[in-house]
Amino acid sequence: MATRFTVTHECGLPEKTKHHYLEAVEDDIVVNTISPTGYPMRMLRESPGIGSGIRPNCEAFGYILDSKGHCQYVDAYNRELEKNPENISVQDKTCLCTQFRKFKIWTCGHYVYRLKDTTHILEDGRYQLLSAEEVFQDYQFSKNHDIKLPDRKKSADSKIYLAAA
Repeated sequence: MATRFTVTHECGLPEKTKHHYLEAVEDDIVVNTISPTGYPMRMLRESPGIGSGIRPNCEAFGYILDSKGHCQYVDAYNRELEKNPENISVQDKTCLCTQFRKFKIWTCGHYVYRLKDTTHILEDGRYQLLSAEEVFQDYQFSKNHDIKLPDRKKSADSKIYLAAA
């Protein structure tokens, strides 16, 4: 349910990130275990935080530390730093503490590729962004898994464009 709220007016994601969610196709979704928690995560394949060698910030933020103050990303980062200090790339883990704060990891639900089916494409090729209230009312009142599209607006408040437009 939460993925639909990522592309609403009220969501604080940058417009460019909302664009990636709206443009997603089924093949853009990956399930991986790069989270330092070890649990699988579903995200968009093009998430810029995947494979980055960002310096760990666990000591500053501490979001993903275990009960002993330990983070698996720190281990992975130090391993890669030792191998190649000039070009650090950590493929098997990511620093969620920093990447989430910088909107560089785009987690999503299984059906993120269907977001474009929940709104209109306007005459100028932009997507009509919905309000959180419109999304909630669709969940509340739709029947038989049908999506209740909002009234079409003449222009969008967003600068999100279709890739093909």
